[in-house]
Amino acid sequence: MSAKRSNSGTPHARASRWSSNIGRVGILGLAALIAGCKGEAAVQEEVARPVKVAIVTAAPQGRTLTYSGVVRPRIESALGFRVPGKIVARSVNVGDRIEVDQVIARVDETDLKLAENAARATVAAARSRRDVARDNLERANVLLPKAIISQAAHDTRRNELEAAVAALDSAEAQLLQAINAVGYATLKADKAGIVTAVTGEPGQVVGAGQAVITLAEAGETEIAVAVPEQDAARLAIGQPAKITLWAGPRVSISGRIREIAGQSDPASRTYAVRVAVEEPPQTMRLGMTASVALTIDENAALLVVPLAAVTEGEGGGTVAFVVDAASKVVRKTAVSLGGIAESGVQIASGLQAGDMVVTAGVQFLRDGMPIRLPGERAQAATP
Repeated sequence: MSAKRSNSGTPHARASRWSSNIGRVGILGLAALIAGCKGEAAVQEEVARPVKVAIVTAAPQGRTLTYSGVVRPRIESALGFRVPGKIVARSVNVGDRIEVDQVIARVDETDLKLAENAARATVAAARSRRDVARDNLERANVLLPKAIISQAAHDTRRNELEAAVAALDSAEAQLLQAINAVGYATLKADKAGIVTAVTGEPGQVVGAGQAVITLAEAGETEIAVAVPEQDAARLAIGQPAKITLWAGPRVSISGRIREIAGQSDPASRTYAVRVAVEEPPQTMRLGMTASVALTIDENAALLVVPLAAVTEGEGGGTVAFVVDAASKVVRKTAVSLGGIAESGVQIASGLQAGDMVVTAGVQFLRDGMPIRLPGERAQAATP
């Protein structure tokens, strides 16, 4: 036993015990270090993550069609003389603004004046014949009771007077027509507006009703567009439209469909559609090019969220992270998608209007993770 006690005190034995003690201390230290790292990681995971959010909104959705059109007046009339003749003067040009009763053009009225004079002479002769017939009837009325003339002769005098009166009426009507024809030799505007085309020049012989100028009446302005036949059936009278002029500020102008052609153009297979402008700006001029946006296939109000608010879930479905405002954590929620909208993606189910969803970095979130809303100060979660 004294030999064993002496061996434990040898230098070699003491070195072995020292190495063993150092190993145990190192293992314990490494375990403490690992435990400390795990605790630090757990604390870091509990720090609220800053996020961007959006509110789920409900908005009517539809497909928007955009067409190019031209600014046109509501009423555009071709004006011409009501009598034939040779144009001797034209006082307006393209682009001129004219008022009611303003003189536009004149034709030679020489022949019309002669016709008027002839009609006056015819009236005078008819009036003279009527007077003679009336006098003859008055004499016959005196002679008939005395049996100086027969009843047949009296009736003849009465018929002659009636014929003379009718002839006078006809002559006076022809005189009135001749007077009107002289007045028709001067073409006047019956509406205020702008001259958009001139088709009659001085020296030109025109027929009655032949267009001399085209007048765009002042008043309501419209946009004329051509709609393909596959879209025309989806449009309706009174449907709202958004109008944007190509020239000038890109300002949206409200309008409504006023007219849809009942037949397509044989060449282009498009339907002419007229969109009335509700409040035309001062910068809108006839002939300008405009874009008309029409919404078709409009559905009921659907929930819409930004496309970045949804991501693929672990099981292959689609999820969104809804913010619990009370506890400031996110809840992973399964959603069903609808179609694509202009402002994002449609949500068919899973969310409600007014929900707050995360819109950035959703792939790094997990259910129940604490978050920090925009504007809030950074704060570690309580362990």
